[in-house]
Amino acid sequence: MRTLGLVFGTLACAATVFAPVAFAAENPLKLWYNSDAGTSFTDALPIGNGYMGGIVYGGVAKDIIGLNESTVWSGGPGDNNKQGAASHLKDARDAMFRGDYRTAESIVSNYMIGPGPASFQPVGDLVITTSHSGATNYRRELDLKTAIAKTTYTAGGVNYTREYFASYPDHVIVVHLTADKSGSVSFGATMTTPHRSNSMSSSGNTLVYDVTVNSIKFQNRLNVVADGGTVSVANGKINVQGANSAMLVLTTATNFKSYNDVSGNPGAIATEIMSKVAKKSYDDLLSAHLKDYQTIFNRVSLNLGEPDKSAGDITSTRVKNFNSTNDPSLVELHYQFGRYLLISSSRKGGQPANLQGIWNKDTNPVWGSKYTTNINLEMNYWPVETANLGECVWPLIDKIKSMVPQGEKTAKVHWGVDEGWVEHHNTDLWNRTAPIDGAWGLWPTGAGWLSTHLWEHFLFNPTDKAYLQDVYSTMKGAALFFVNSLVEEPETGNKYLVTAPSDSPENDHGGYNVCFGPTMDNQIIRDVLNYTIEASKILGVDEEARAKMEAVVKRLPPTKTGKYGQITEWLQDWDDPNNKNRHISHLYGLFPSAQITPEETPDLIKGAGVTLKQRGDDATGWSLAWKINFWARMHDGDHAYTMIRMLLTPNKTYNNLFDSHPPFQIDGNFGAVSGVNEMLMQSHNNRINLLPALPSQWKDGSIKGIRARGGFEIDSMAWKGGKLTYVAIKSDVGQTLNIVNGSNKFTTTTVPGKVYEFDGNLKLTNQPYEPVTIPGKIQAESYVAMEGVQIEPDEEGEPNLGWINDGDYSEYLVKVPTAGSYKLTARVASGAEEKSTITVADSTGKALATLTVDPAKTEDWNDWYETSTAIDLPKGEQKLKFTYSGMSDYLMNVDWYSFESDPTAIPTVVRAASALSVRQVSMARASVALMVNADGDFEVRLYTANGNMVAKRQGSGNSLVEFGKNGRLLQGTYIAVVKSGNLQKTLKIKAY
Repeated sequence: MRTLGLVFGTLACAATVFAPVAFAAENPLKLWYNSDAGTSFTDALPIGNGYMGGIVYGGVAKDIIGLNESTVWSGGPGDNNKQGAASHLKDARDAMFRGDYRTAESIVSNYMIGPGPASFQPVGDLVITTSHSGATNYRRELDLKTAIAKTTYTAGGVNYTREYFASYPDHVIVVHLTADKSGSVSFGATMTTPHRSNSMSSSGNTLVYDVTVNSIKFQNRLNVVADGGTVSVANGKINVQGANSAMLVLTTATNFKSYNDVSGNPGAIATEIMSKVAKKSYDDLLSAHLKDYQTIFNRVSLNLGEPDKSAGDITSTRVKNFNSTNDPSLVELHYQFGRYLLISSSRKGGQPANLQGIWNKDTNPVWGSKYTTNINLEMNYWPVETANLGECVWPLIDKIKSMVPQGEKTAKVHWGVDEGWVEHHNTDLWNRTAPIDGAWGLWPTGAGWLSTHLWEHFLFNPTDKAYLQDVYSTMKGAALFFVNSLVEEPETGNKYLVTAPSDSPENDHGGYNVCFGPTMDNQIIRDVLNYTIEASKILGVDEEARAKMEAVVKRLPPTKTGKYGQITEWLQDWDDPNNKNRHISHLYGLFPSAQITPEETPDLIKGAGVTLKQRGDDATGWSLAWKINFWARMHDGDHAYTMIRMLLTPNKTYNNLFDSHPPFQIDGNFGAVSGVNEMLMQSHNNRINLLPALPSQWKDGSIKGIRARGGFEIDSMAWKGGKLTYVAIKSDVGQTLNIVNGSNKFTTTTVPGKVYEFDGNLKLTNQPYEPVTIPGKIQAESYVAMEGVQIEPDEEGEPNLGWINDGDYSEYLVKVPTAGSYKLTARVASGAEEKSTITVADSTGKALATLTVDPAKTEDWNDWYETSTAIDLPKGEQKLKFTYSGMSDYLMNVDWYSFESDPTAIPTVVRAASALSVRQVSMARASVALMVNADGDFEVRLYTANGNMVAKRQGSGNSLVEFGKNGRLLQGTYIAVVKSGNLQKTLKIKAY
């Protein structure tokens, strides 16, 4: 019971063959709570517009909205290079190459590490105060479908509502205060900051707050618009009394223009923003916000099965109980929350999402809330392409490009390299690129890893050569750094080119960090060189540089396994099987790269499995997220789901669903989104693999809107009982489509903008079919619609229907020239113990005939026999539905159905081989060549995968039929329909 097969034709079926699967009614995508956040940052609810972040605590008497702006950082322009570092390279290398790692580490620590970078800073707080006490009916929520946070409560018999959102189009944060009783809205509003250099002023109904943090100057402007009541501004506070409703509008602007330019005028910028929104009502601002946000967010819908009865519980309770409920709707909420966070923290014009996205309350945040480039910044953007968040990638792309000048300085100062740029394991607003912290910071592969993201964006948009031209020099610079800095290692005898010194991120061997040629470096360098080589070919440039890169690639150390069967983390086999380090850097080649795959490198896949088991499952939040992706690439959905279960616990996920390292670190949120996408669809190495790691917990479900490399979008996909039932794939740019599900495969050229629909056997359904004329024979796999059945090869490789369960069906389009009684015969086989039946019905559901499959007449799934019955058919074209029924787990296999005009005829012995056979043969002079063996005349029609007829040929007996002999066919999949008398064969073939 296996797979394969396809059928096409020319006559369109009147009824819809396969309608897109209806997605289940979506549970409200809301985080909600029945108490305020108090002073807990990880209980508060985040809002953001890519420029500004807000964290809403939701207090009744005192409501705090913590504020951030993406360019408010400590420090200022300049580099953090350690002058003279390159002069110590030789001594460090010599020490390592003779095995003296203690001396090498001392040299690196003392002479080659620069000062730490800057840290992301809070702007301060927006504080709203009321006289309300004894509130009841309290509720606080964040609606992911609208990106609106809301606080509601009852006080003094009045129901109060506060709504908060951050608008990207208008560059503001909005707070709307309403009540269900006129004249009940009264409050005070002010701003605070932890930074000492500040001054507050006012202008009309607007508070103006000017603050300085080192080189950054910023201005907050807070305006109020009230409906009714009175408004006054005094002593740095806005007071509203007796209004029907009121709207607070806040913006923050800074003097930051680029990493080396802080000459902007924050006051002028803030004034211009507020003057534009002054003419807009709350409804205007809300409408613009919703249109912008929902255009992005609504692209993807996820349904992982029936929600648990606990789905309506308070969000923190759902996380606490997830390991007992396994509620799929919580996974959906967590997934969409991750998408929400990236939309909120990364938009064109702002900075990339940092370690905490765009939300930070501390002036001395853990790890500086900066950009850590040995995993964390990259993980932030793993889902950006697959989760259909293309607008959110631009801050990262712009950031990488802007890092080149600083990286070129560091390459020169630290590595003596005059051509190329480098980034180590941390950077900041000022694009500092030198190694920091200690010997573990001397990791020169950050620019290489970041540059792979530039190529990834092109893979998802493969016809955008203008984009590729724009980023090519950045990729080339990262590649050339390695061409010019790698050295020949003396240890293996293979004279590999390696990084030296370096480290395997945040791990040590025998107590030392420094090493040469760690596995992660080799894998990243292989990627960035190969990607740059390919980009140069596409753009037709840099043949000389390309040749240098190609020469280096050939001398990189290969990924290998060690004495425990594990992927070795270092060039040497130093791995400790008891090491549980959260970093599993040497599996970069498994994910996010695709150098290690089950299809191409099965031995390395085994080694990756050993490594993952050695490191164990438990880890920090972000590491668990990485492991979801790892196990998905291993095609082990149940183990990937185990990682999700471990992530969705109070120890790893805070009450507001922020990821816990601990403390809060946002990369785990983003990595988990990527992991779910990888479980449901993978698109590396020029193929789209559907449901490659579906866990048993998600046996029924659907998803729509995720994107695949090659410029494809999963318009919708559904599965039932753990098996694919339907997928529609949209081709954005017309690339060749290669899809895989289990052993089913399909390849075709595509048309830009067209949607290609497939059933669970990867058989195209949205295309015309040619009816089989009765009397005649129908190959069982030549259905026009089906439910549950799978196409599989028999022992001779011929396709048939298998894996048939009770209630499954297949439908066939037939043309009956003459009404009458016919003999219906089915060629079947079965290994079941119980009898089963095949009921034939017309399009109205009326039963026309029943065939019985008797296991006493067949011993196994390839022991074929024929069963027959009479059937009355009216004249004309019609669709017949064959429904399979029985008590066994699997009922039968079906090879073909035949209709004979004489129902009383005694059947002759059927030959094992049909009177019509067709096979594709290889012919150098033709695109497609078929060998047809027929008892008489035949006709061959060749169709594209879209159902368009390319050509037809006629012949007789045993003949060779060629297509594309004079003028070759386009490469891709074609369908050949061969008819001889009442016999028909359909083949899926490839043209080369």
